[in-house]
Amino acid sequence: MARIVIAGGGTGGHLFPGIALAQELKTRDKTVEIVFVGTEKGIESRKLPQLGFDLVKMPILGLSRKVTFRNLLIPFCLARSMIQSYVFLGKFNPELVVGTGGYVSYPVLLSANLRGIPTLIQEQNSYPGITTRLLASRANRVCLTYHTSLGYFRQYKKTPDKFKVVGNPIRKEITCGDRTLAQKEFNLRADKKTIFIFGGSQGAHRINMAILEALDEIKDDFQLLWQPGEKDFAYISQKVKGEKINISLIPFINEMGLAYAVADLVVSRSGALTLAEITACAKPAILIPYPFAAADHQRLNAQELVEKGAARVILEDQLSGKKLAELINQLLSDENVLGRMSRASKAMAKPGAASEIADEIEQLLKK
Repeated sequence: MARIVIAGGGTGGHLFPGIALAQELKTRDKTVEIVFVGTEKGIESRKLPQLGFDLVKMPILGLSRKVTFRNLLIPFCLARSMIQSYVFLGKFNPELVVGTGGYVSYPVLLSANLRGIPTLIQEQNSYPGITTRLLASRANRVCLTYHTSLGYFRQYKKTPDKFKVVGNPIRKEITCGDRTLAQKEFNLRADKKTIFIFGGSQGAHRINMAILEALDEIKDDFQLLWQPGEKDFAYISQKVKGEKINISLIPFINEMGLAYAVADLVVSRSGALTLAEITACAKPAILIPYPFAAADHQRLNAQELVEKGAARVILEDQLSGKKLAELINQLLSDENVLGRMSRASKAMAKPGAASEIADEIEQLLKK
């Protein structure tokens, strides 16, 4: 029976690829023992128990881009997390540690290196995160989403076999939604096109405000499925009362497969996981990159889809309700454009990413 640790969390973008990979491994071998490592406050502490996966929590903190007292605690939390990771790996004694990026995975991957445990890094973004860049030389395998990421690794020329471009793993249920069931679930009409709006697992305030500004100008033969996030939900609920356009407003959508199934157009941020899901579901999209993402990686992610004709982009400093409404109306009123975007999106999809990474894991386990 193999024992595997998957380290990553804090946000859905770092957690859900790990879940997709764990599900694939469990499908192949029900006896495999998988333990996740994450944090107390991240989405993993809520989601993983629902799925039946064990979670070991570390006190690690992410770096805030604002000058705060919290940042002063990071070195101490990192030191504690390193010690706890090292002790945990000694007790659990896994055959492999997988890191899905982000600050959560750093102490676990480094501790695995110190103990001589093989590691695999799964990187979602076109511009690799700092954990991936720092630890790629130590990893046994680095699985990337985009070919453009290869240029950021000096060691690629020396050890090209270590790097694999496989795409971003998504959960199987993402592509299994039923449109008719979704219309019933979200109280949406079958005779109206649906705009699915969301800003990631925590919502996106700037997108929410732009949508509020755009409501009067979006054609009323369209309808909205809108996930504003928990923080903005009460405020937006009050603001949309009495609107002529049909709106299904939900703070957090658990059944994302249904949401994608009912969507004719997606308006969202451009996190790597979101784009993997959008392309897997062959959806046209309007992308609004988060401007404060590390190294502007969301803009770089979005550019990959724009260049292929799968999406349009509005940068946040150019975002207005009027501009967003004009683009929504333009795209949803032109079936030919929507069709081309959908086909381009589908062509970019890599539905076998979880399976390919699982293949790499099995190869490492045999060594």
